Amino acid sequence: MSDRADARTRSRRWRVAQVVASLVVLALLFHDIDQQAILSIWPRLDLRWLAAALALKGCTLLLHELRLWVSLNPPRPPVRLVVGIGLASGVLNLVLPGRAGDLAAIGMLVRECRVRPGAATAAVGVVAFLEAAMFGLTLVVVLLLGADRWRAVVGPEQWLQAVSGVSAVTLFGVFVALGVVLLTRRFRGGPPEEASGPSPVQLVRDAVLQASDNLAAPAILALNTVLALLQVGGIVGAFAMLFPALGLDVALPALAASGVLAISALASVLLPPSYGAGPAAAAVLVLGAFGLTADDAFAYSVGWWLVSQVPAVTLGLPAFYGRGELASGSEGSPSS
Repeated sequence: MSDRADARTRSRRWRVAQVVASLVVLALLFHDIDQQAILSIWPRLDLRWLAAALALKGCTLLLHELRLWVSLNPPRPPVRLVVGIGLASGVLNLVLPGRAGDLAAIGMLVRECRVRPGAATAAVGVVAFLEAAMFGLTLVVVLLLGADRWRAVVGPEQWLQAVSGVSAVTLFGVFVALGVVLLTRRFRGGPPEEASGPSPVQLVRDAVLQASDNLAAPAILALNTVLALLQVGGIVGAFAMLFPALGLDVALPALAASGVLAISALASVLLPPSYGAGPAAAAVLVLGAFGLTADDAFAYSVGWWLVSQVPAVTLGLPAFYGRGELASGSEGSPSS
C-alpha cells in the first residue's frame, strides 16, 4: 500500500509541476501582450469557420480510431468497441505527456477485446507510424505547392533545407518500416507467446510480427494509408480554418498550421496540450515567421486549444466513463 501511495504522490507532484511549468511558459510568452487584443478576439470571431473546424477535427478523431481497428489483424473485435477504446485513450492523451494514453489503449484492448498484448502494441504502433509518415508527406506537398511564397518569406536556401529535411526523415521512417517487414517475414518462426504471460522479449517479438503482417497485407495497408492521409489532411485543414475564423491573413495557412502542429507535438512530450503552453509556444515561434504578431499568435493559440480539446472531450468523455458498460455489452474475440 505504501508503494501505491508513494506512486500517487509522485504522480500528483508531476502533474502540479506540469501545471506550474505551463503557467510560467504562458506568462513568459505573453507578458507584453496588449489587453485589448484579448478583448478583440470575440468580436472578430467567425463562428461559421470555427464550427467547421470543430466538426472537421471531430471527423479526424473518428478516422483515427477506425484506423486502430483496421490495424488489428483478423479476426478483429467489434469496431464500435475499438473506436470507443481509442476515443477514451484520447482523453488521457490530453492531460498526460508523451501520448501516455496510447499505453492505456493497449491495456484496454487487451482487457476488453481479449487481444494479445503484442497485437495491441502493434496496432497502436502502426497507427502512429502511418500518421507520422502521412504528416511528413503532407508537409512536403504543402511546401512544394507554396514554393514561390515560402521562398519569398524565408529565402530559397531555407526552403530547400526544409523540403530536404522533411523528405529525408519521412523516407527514412518508411524504409526502416519496410526493412522490419522484410526481415521479420524472412526469419519468422518460433512459437507464439504463452497465454500465461509473455516475457518482454516475446512481447516485442510478437508486436513486430503482428505489425509486419499488417504492413505486408496490400489491401489493409492501402486502406490504412488512405485513411491516414484523409485524417492528416483533415487535421491540417481544421487548424488552417482557424486563420479565417479569427480574421488572420496568412499567405500559406496550411503550411503555418502544419508548422504549429509539428512543434506542438514535440512540446507535448513535457507539456500536456490541455494546459495550452506547448501550442502557444509553437504559435509564437511559427507564426512569427509568417509576419503575425504576438497578439495574433495568442488569438490563434486560443483557437487551437478549442479545436484540439473540445471535439476530443465531447467524443471521448462518454467513451471514457462508459468503458465498463461498453465492455460488458460487447463480446471481444481474440485477435491474432
